Amino acid sequence: MRLLFRIILPLLLMILIILSYGRLRLFWTETQTVRDAAPVTGHWVKAHDVELYVQEYGNPHGMPVVLVHGTGAWSGTWANNIEPMTQAGFRVIALDLPPFGYSERPASANYSRHDQAQRILGAVDTLGLKNVILVGHSFGGGPATEAAMLASGQIQALVLVDAALGLTATSANCGTSGFLATLLGIRPLRTAVMGTLITEPVFSKMWLKKFVARKEVVTDQRVAIYQQPFNVNHYTEDLGDWAYEFATNCENPLSTREAEYKKLTMPVKLLWGNLDSITPLQQAEQVYKLLPNATLNVMQGVGHIPQIEDVALFNATLQAALNSLVKHEIQPPSAGVN
Repeated sequence: MRLLFRIILPLLLMILIILSYGRLRLFWTETQTVRDAAPVTGHWVKAHDVELYVQEYGNPHGMPVVLVHGTGAWSGTWANNIEPMTQAGFRVIALDLPPFGYSERPASANYSRHDQAQRILGAVDTLGLKNVILVGHSFGGGPATEAAMLASGQIQALVLVDAALGLTATSANCGTSGFLATLLGIRPLRTAVMGTLITEPVFSKMWLKKFVARKEVVTDQRVAIYQQPFNVNHYTEDLGDWAYEFATNCENPLSTREAEYKKLTMPVKLLWGNLDSITPLQQAEQVYKLLPNATLNVMQGVGHIPQIEDVALFNATLQAALNSLVKHEIQPPSAGVN
């Protein structure tokens, strides 16, 4: 009993105080709707069961390149990578996959890879895009690959950047179960945990550094870009829903099946950091062996987020990949095109 009062009860009280802080912080900070909070440079398009927030750049008549971000990112985190593509004449569309950024959250709280792929394809349809080059980074690589497999007629080529694909030779990809899953299944509790540990701005720099090999690139200015959507209503709650489904859901989409990669005949460019510890280079080599029409470009000295770790190197590597995929010369926008 003495041990209970001296150690366990104070520990529980401390946890309760910390989690209460997380809930209170969200009440005071997550106060804006996505429509009010989003940058005016973007707009929303109907995409499957939601409206996706997209930002468009470059020649509206150029070959479309659709950028799909990774975990914790959004369309604005590509800011330093857009200009080389637009200068080459491409039409660049950066989108926000829910629950990240400023896209509408699905009422069903369904964030399966298949549904995310349907949202990408829905945006492609709404925007009237043809011969699309899909670029998927990290978590975004799974939905991008799934979209390419579901609608190969709409997607001309696929570029995967340090993609998290979760390949398996077995039937299903099942996540966490048991006590932890049951505990995190309590929505108010997981929201408090997320608000205390994940979307708490004090920890943003620490989390971002865990995903890169070059820690010095995680500047205050760059962190601020990642934090920008943190003022959206229920952002942390929606992020918790996504994380819970990611951790517990069992799904078997096409893009987790090795056999489906052997059928993917479109050109695929794999761009990978040699220092990636999140999705190591061995995973890229595994995918490369499965794809009949792929190339693997290894970027030296960078990790899982090469587009911020070495901007010049990544931009040059991506541009070379895009140029090799173009079947005809793309003219730069004329003076009359806005």
